[in-house]
Amino acid sequence: MTLKIRQIPAEGIAYEAEALPAAIDLVEDFVDPDKPVIVKGTLQRVDDFILARLDVTYTMDMICARCLDTVNRPVPVALEFDISFDPGDEFIDIGMKVREELLIIQPVRVLCKEDCQGICPDCGAYLNEESCECRKRIKE
Repeated sequence: MTLKIRQIPAEGIAYEAEALPAAIDLVEDFVDPDKPVIVKGTLQRVDDFILARLDVTYTMDMICARCLDTVNRPVPVALEFDISFDPGDEFIDIGMKVREELLIIQPVRVLCKEDCQGICPDCGAYLNEESCECRKRIKE
Protein backbone atom coordinates (compact mmCIF):
# COMPACT_ATOMS: atom_id res chain seq x y z
CA MET A 1 0.00 0.00 0.00
CA THR A 2 2.86 2.28 -0.88
CA LEU A 3 2.09 5.29 -3.04
CA LYS A 4 4.13 8.03 -4.71
CA ILE A 5 3.48 11.35 -2.99
CA ARG A 6 3.50 13.31 -6.24
CA GLN A 7 0.57 11.19 -7.52
CA ILE A 8 -1.63 12.71 -4.81
CA PRO A 9 -2.90 16.16 -5.87
CA ALA A 10 -4.23 18.91 -3.60
CA GLU A 11 -7.76 18.27 -4.87
CA GLY A 12 -7.42 14.61 -3.82
CA ILE A 13 -7.74 11.21 -5.47
CA ALA A 14 -9.77 8.06 -4.95
CA TYR A 15 -7.76 5.25 -3.42
CA GLU A 16 -8.43 1.51 -3.35
CA ALA A 17 -6.17 -1.30 -2.22
CA GLU A 18 -6.25 -4.65 -0.54
CA ALA A 19 -3.59 -6.76 1.06
CA LEU A 20 -3.29 -9.73 3.33
CA PRO A 21 -2.70 -8.66 6.94
CA ALA A 22 0.90 -9.93 6.91
CA ALA A 23 1.72 -7.58 4.02
CA ILE A 24 1.04 -4.59 6.29
CA ASP A 25 2.62 -6.32 9.32
CA LEU A 26 -0.77 -6.89 10.93
CA VAL A 27 0.01 -10.30 12.39
CA GLU A 28 -2.09 -9.88 15.51
CA ASP A 29 -4.38 -12.45 17.10
CA PHE A 30 -7.55 -10.49 16.32
CA VAL A 31 -7.21 -10.59 12.50
CA ASP A 32 -7.88 -13.54 10.18
CA PRO A 33 -4.53 -13.89 8.37
CA ASP A 34 -6.12 -15.48 5.30
CA LYS A 35 -8.62 -12.71 4.52
CA PRO A 36 -7.50 -9.40 2.95
CA VAL A 37 -7.68 -5.98 4.52
CA ILE A 38 -9.68 -3.85 2.06
CA VAL A 39 -9.09 -0.09 1.92
CA LYS A 40 -11.23 2.41 -0.04
CA GLY A 41 -11.44 6.17 0.25
CA THR A 42 -9.70 9.39 -0.67
CA LEU A 43 -6.22 10.83 -0.25
CA GLN A 44 -5.50 14.54 -0.42
CA ARG A 45 -2.19 16.40 -0.24
CA VAL A 46 -2.21 19.42 2.06
CA ASP A 47 1.17 21.17 2.47
CA ASP A 48 3.53 18.60 3.99
CA PHE A 49 1.04 15.88 4.87
CA ILE A 50 -1.48 13.57 3.25
CA LEU A 51 -5.04 13.58 4.59
CA ALA A 52 -6.63 10.14 4.34
CA ARG A 53 -10.35 9.43 4.66
CA LEU A 54 -10.70 5.67 4.35
CA ASP A 55 -13.22 2.90 4.82
CA VAL A 56 -11.32 -0.20 5.92
CA THR A 57 -12.72 -3.70 6.21
CA TYR A 58 -10.85 -6.54 7.87
CA THR A 59 -11.98 -9.96 9.11
CA MET A 60 -11.97 -10.31 12.88
CA ASP A 61 -10.81 -13.64 14.28
CA MET A 62 -11.31 -13.67 18.04
CA ILE A 63 -12.86 -15.71 20.81
CA CYS A 64 -16.17 -14.67 22.41
CA ALA A 65 -15.53 -13.37 25.93
CA ARG A 66 -18.59 -15.19 27.33
CA CYS A 67 -18.98 -18.53 25.55
CA LEU A 68 -15.53 -19.06 23.94
CA ASP A 69 -16.99 -19.54 20.42
CA THR A 70 -14.91 -18.29 17.50
CA VAL A 71 -15.95 -14.88 16.23
CA ASN A 72 -14.96 -14.60 12.57
CA ARG A 73 -16.72 -11.76 10.78
CA PRO A 74 -15.97 -8.75 8.59
CA VAL A 75 -15.50 -5.49 10.50
CA PRO A 76 -15.98 -2.19 8.67
CA VAL A 77 -14.10 0.80 10.12
CA ALA A 78 -14.09 4.44 9.01
CA LEU A 79 -10.66 6.01 9.49
CA GLU A 80 -9.47 9.57 9.10
CA PHE A 81 -5.83 10.40 9.67
CA ASP A 82 -2.92 12.31 8.23
CA ILE A 83 0.56 11.19 7.25
CA SER A 84 3.29 13.78 7.38
CA PHE A 85 6.25 13.64 5.02
CA ASP A 86 9.51 15.49 4.51
CA PRO A 87 10.19 17.47 1.31
CA GLY A 88 12.66 14.82 0.08
CA ASP A 89 10.32 11.86 0.60
CA GLU A 90 9.08 10.16 -2.53
CA PHE A 91 6.69 7.54 -1.12
CA ILE A 92 4.23 7.14 1.73
CA ASP A 93 3.07 3.84 3.21
CA ILE A 94 -0.68 3.85 3.72
CA GLY A 95 -0.61 0.24 4.99
CA MET A 96 1.51 0.97 8.05
CA LYS A 97 -0.76 3.82 9.10
CA VAL A 98 -3.87 1.65 8.59
CA ARG A 99 -2.19 -1.01 10.75
CA GLU A 100 -1.51 1.51 13.54
CA GLU A 101 -5.08 2.79 13.48
CA LEU A 102 -6.55 -0.73 13.62
CA LEU A 103 -4.34 -1.61 16.59
CA ILE A 104 -5.50 1.49 18.45
CA ILE A 105 -9.23 0.88 17.97
CA GLN A 106 -9.22 -2.90 18.48
CA PRO A 107 -11.66 -3.92 21.25
CA VAL A 108 -10.26 -5.77 24.24
CA ARG A 109 -13.09 -8.29 24.16
CA VAL A 110 -15.87 -9.23 21.75
CA LEU A 111 -19.10 -11.17 21.95
CA CYS A 112 -20.32 -13.67 19.37
CA LYS A 113 -23.74 -12.00 19.59
CA GLU A 114 -25.10 -9.24 21.76
CA ASP A 115 -27.29 -11.52 23.87
CA CYS A 116 -24.67 -14.26 24.38
CA GLN A 117 -25.44 -16.15 27.59
CA GLY A 118 -21.97 -17.64 27.97
CA ILE A 119 -21.04 -20.75 29.89
CA CYS A 120 -22.33 -21.68 33.35
CA PRO A 121 -19.42 -21.24 35.78
CA ASP A 122 -20.65 -24.16 37.91
CA CYS A 123 -21.55 -26.97 35.49
CA GLY A 124 -20.06 -25.69 32.21
CA ALA A 125 -23.34 -25.78 30.27
CA TYR A 126 -23.34 -23.82 27.01
CA LEU A 127 -26.17 -21.43 27.89
CA ASN A 128 -26.79 -20.24 24.32
CA GLU A 129 -28.21 -23.69 23.52
CA GLU A 130 -29.21 -25.24 26.84
CA SER A 131 -30.22 -24.32 30.36
CA CYS A 132 -28.72 -25.77 33.47
CA GLU A 133 -29.90 -26.78 36.93
CA CYS A 134 -27.30 -24.53 38.61
CA ARG A 135 -29.10 -21.32 37.62
CA LYS A 136 -32.44 -22.69 38.82
CA ARG A 137 -30.96 -23.59 42.23
CA ILE A 138 -29.37 -20.14 42.61
CA LYS A 139 -32.73 -18.43 41.97
CA GLU A 140 -34.48 -20.59 44.64
